[in-house]
Amino acid sequence: MTAFASLAAPARAAFALWALLLCLGCLGSGALSAVNRRYGLTALAAALLAPVYLLWQVLFDLSLFGLTEQSVALSRVLGVLPWLCWLAALVLLSLAAAQLLRYDITYSKTRLTPGAVKLFLDGMPCGVCCWRENGRVLFSNDCMNRLCLALTDGPLLNGNQFRDAIGDELRTVDGRVWRFACREFESEGETLRELIAADVTAEYAKTRSLERDKAELSALNQELRDYYNSMGEAVRHHEILRAKANIHDEMNRLMLATAAADGGDPAELDRIFALWEQNALLLCMQAGENADAEAGERLEKLAAALKLRLIWQGTSPAALPEPQRGLFWSAAQEAAVNAVKHAGARTLTISIFETDAAIRCAFANDAAAPEGPVRFTGGLANLSRLAERQGAGIAARTANGTFTLSLCFPKEEL
Repeated sequence: MTAFASLAAPARAAFALWALLLCLGCLGSGALSAVNRRYGLTALAAALLAPVYLLWQVLFDLSLFGLTEQSVALSRVLGVLPWLCWLAALVLLSLAAAQLLRYDITYSKTRLTPGAVKLFLDGMPCGVCCWRENGRVLFSNDCMNRLCLALTDGPLLNGNQFRDAIGDELRTVDGRVWRFACREFESEGETLRELIAADVTAEYAKTRSLERDKAELSALNQELRDYYNSMGEAVRHHEILRAKANIHDEMNRLMLATAAADGGDPAELDRIFALWEQNALLLCMQAGENADAEAGERLEKLAAALKLRLIWQGTSPAALPEPQRGLFWSAAQEAAVNAVKHAGARTLTISIFETDAAIRCAFANDAAAPEGPVRFTGGLANLSRLAERQGAGIAARTANGTFTLSLCFPKEEL
């Protein structure tokens, strides 16, 4: 039978190509087994690669030197074997390599392997990235790689740097809104970090729409509150109009009664004058009481809104004439606002004391006294001008850690 070394050169070249393809097949099968973490099959592929590589080296040696003394002894021994022995050996090795490769491919398709996990995660619409504490990336899918390239203009090489570069929880990429969430977890005694990027474009649009609807609803509620308040104001104006009508009717009745009275009867004239005096006093008292009541109610509402407690001392504001009462209520409101706005006060003490020379009003708060001189600007400047027109004095002083705004109405100006 013809020895293998006696075959024609093209035949030996075909055997060499066959052996080379078997080497590549064994390498591929071993790599696939390693990827699937089937290290036993990887060792089997390496054991199968050893004789195939040996045969390929013998073929390479025979093609160069033949059976001469320059070739190695193993090449000369295997070269004199019948070519059918070579054929049988390559066929057996090919069948073993094919069986091993088929098993690896079947295992990859039917079992849960790292490759299958990566294939699944690459198809997810969200981004997934996992890395160690030092920043070394263990895994990142295609979506996260695209997001990193769009946000940092570079590949995802360090998980910690990418997390710091994201900054905000929400980021917009190519018109889509992404929410990034990072967490830590333990795996096999090692602390790992995971970053998930979810597409929340639809949810974000709905949230913005809800916010706009909420703003519109708040505006509508404010309009309804204003309408409700205006109803009370309309009722008040109606009551005032009715009171004016009653006053007009009463005055007409008094005028008619005065015109019809007998001028020669003193008792009748006294009765008519008493009616005039009684109605005039009643009108003045009602006007003063309504004005003071409304001003006091406004001050109480303002204090309630500012969470400020009012403490009254001394006499009533009714001790002041009408023009001075308006200035007093304006000063009280300004003192309440400034006490909360500039000093954070919680209590405002309003004192009204009357002496032989003047009526003094003081507004003292319990907050820390301001540093430096008090400048009369804004509302205090307006109060100062009004007080000057009425001949009153206004001053601000700090004593014993208490800030006090004072109004003084000289009786000679009242």
